[in-house]
Amino acid sequence: MSVYTPVTREQLESYLQQYNVGKLIDFQGIEAGVENTNYFVTTTEGPFVLTLVESISSDQLPFILDYIEHLTQHGVACAKPIHLNDQRLSGQLNDRPAVLMSRLAGSPLQTPNDQQASVIGVTLAQMHQLAEQLENKHTIDIHQWCSDLGTKLMPHLAEDEQQSLHYNLMDSGHIPWESLPAGPIHADLFPDNALFEGDKLCGLIDFYHACSAPYLYDLCVTLNAWCYDERTSEYDFNKALLMLDSYQSVRPLNSDEQRSFSTMLQVAAMRFWLSRLRDIHFRKEGEVVTRKDPQGKLQLLKLLCGHQQLKMTG
Repeated sequence: MSVYTPVTREQLESYLQQYNVGKLIDFQGIEAGVENTNYFVTTTEGPFVLTLVESISSDQLPFILDYIEHLTQHGVACAKPIHLNDQRLSGQLNDRPAVLMSRLAGSPLQTPNDQQASVIGVTLAQMHQLAEQLENKHTIDIHQWCSDLGTKLMPHLAEDEQQSLHYNLMDSGHIPWESLPAGPIHADLFPDNALFEGDKLCGLIDFYHACSAPYLYDLCVTLNAWCYDERTSEYDFNKALLMLDSYQSVRPLNSDEQRSFSTMLQVAAMRFWLSRLRDIHFRKEGEVVTRKDPQGKLQLLKLLCGHQQLKMTG
């Protein structure tokens, strides 16, 4: 469980007075998440999720919360931010930006089946279509981000890891980043950020990595997350092709995206390998902190570099 900023009952009761959500009944830390402090909150008006944002600055929140509202207003199932009494979407609690969200039904997935993966493929494409209506704010240069962090991490890596990082950074530099369609993206759509009841999607959560970047990057992050099993080091290429077909039934990839597809899968794996290494070598102090093993993403990166089973044609 990740709880960087503890909250007492008295503090939470005082904070909730800024909302029209009734009186506090109970709250507890959520045993998930890596970068933010999260609590389940139950009031007389129902269940909610409170997030104390640790991973980003408060000036990024309007972009993220407006993005979520835009998606929900156009029919994409997401956890919805609750307005304060003054209509703001975020407040301040214990010197942290605080967001109160609706709590969705359903549960996060451990091993997604083909139908659930297909639903996510369609949903992600719909999100990218809707993102075209928004401004490209908070743009992240993924290649530069990986290069900068990779430089800092290089002294901490074994020789073979250094070689792998160098190779992949060079390879990613050949992607025509500037010409790829881009806009607001989720950027972290792992199975544990999608709540399902059976094969029905109840909604998406945890948009705190949202930024403006190529839609292809978002797609590749999602494919890797839903189709690669870190426990067995196996990539379900059939499931990935199914997700890709579902995505393209709504939003077909253009020629630049098709040519960059295989390399972008590697970029997506590299980005999360680096972020996990960062969490180990540049630790953020917290009360109770979850850190993920970077070896899973390194094995994925090596697999993608050595296999060409998932390639675009056309």
